[in-house]
Amino acid sequence: MFGWLKNLFKPEMAPEEPVTFDFEIEIDAPAERIFGLIDFASPTNAKRALGHSLTQVSQSPEVWKLVIRQMPDAAYFNTVSEAVDLTTYAYRSVAEPKQGELVSTEERWTIEPQDGGPCLVTLLVEAQFTEPLPLAKYKRHVMMMAMGCNNAVEKMKLHAEQGTEAVRKVEAQQFA
Repeated sequence: MFGWLKNLFKPEMAPEEPVTFDFEIEIDAPAERIFGLIDFASPTNAKRALGHSLTQVSQSPEVWKLVIRQMPDAAYFNTVSEAVDLTTYAYRSVAEPKQGELVSTEERWTIEPQDGGPCLVTLLVEAQFTEPLPLAKYKRHVMMMAMGCNNAVEKMKLHAEQGTEAVRKVEAQQFA
């Protein structure tokens, strides 16, 4: 009898599908440097250079465990799905334990050298959130994810152009 009343106050739910984020940035550095910062296997990997723990846990498929210094209780397991030298690096990332409402991401970096200088770098991220999720909560998580993706490309540019210390200074402010 009061079912209509119950539905009246039921929260609006978010769409049940992944969310795609697409960021581009010009980086004034050679493709070799940029690719090395992204490639988990590279000794010049950005995460490793910043002092985060990055260890290979499987070779087939290639899986890397990332533990961020400022978040020692979470591990991100990154399964590499594509690695084309100097142009493309893609992986699926799952946090253990799960962080907030984020279930997993599919991340794809592409590097396109431009004539006479910088490279155009694109980060395409497909994020899967918990389903079902109230729309208001979903919007907050989408906003945080968008800021995180923007942060990632900005730090990649800073790292490639100015080095590890410049990124450390930014991270010190972010995690202060």
